[in-house]
Amino acid sequence: MRNIRSLVLGLLLVILSPLSWGEDVYYCVEEHWLGLAPSDSGDAYELARYKPRTFTFKYEPDANRLAIKGRNWGRDELYYVDCELCLPVDAYFDAVNPVGRFSMKDSRFFYASASFTSANMLTGTCTKF
Repeated sequence: MRNIRSLVLGLLLVILSPLSWGEDVYYCVEEHWLGLAPSDSGDAYELARYKPRTFTFKYEPDANRLAIKGRNWGRDELYYVDCELCLPVDAYFDAVNPVGRFSMKDSRFFYASASFTSANMLTGTCTKF
């Protein structure tokens, strides 16, 4: 009888545990956003400064990736970067996709991307809420 009670209690805890786990969502504020963009003549590139914005992201452990939401990050669609090493307990994230790399340690993040037409660099801070 004792084993059955332990089994039932264990099963109940496993079933209910996802309901008690909160998702860690980070609110981020960009401080600087710089890029190399084609000049008006189109024959050279020049340094461009863009208006920093805010975004949020969360770690998706099942897919081992970050899901980023913000105007500069895919607008209405989630922007995904796959974790190379993500340690949410330590607020350490290092993730990539074919276009760029997102790195964050403690509360400071950096993102760099490059394509056939531009290159961008961002930095700022993130707070878990």
